[in-house]
Amino acid sequence: MAGIIAAQMKNIVILISGSGSNMAAIVRAAQRDDWRRLHDAQIAAVVSNRPDAGGLRFAREQGIATEVVD
Repeated sequence: MAGIIAAQMKNIVILISGSGSNMAAIVRAAQRDDWRRLHDAQIAAVVSNRPDAGGLRFAREQGIATEVVD
């Protein structure tokens, strides 16, 4: 189909350093408001500079990829 451009999924990566309360609020909003369907957007990963950051556990429980960087 000429002239039609397929929308590409937007991958959002969130940076945290602690409990991740703001990250959790964003994740819940994305789930509640169905960002995947409405905005072609998803929370793709959560990254922390602290391996003990509580928000990493929440992200994993939501099925979101996590990574710790030094």
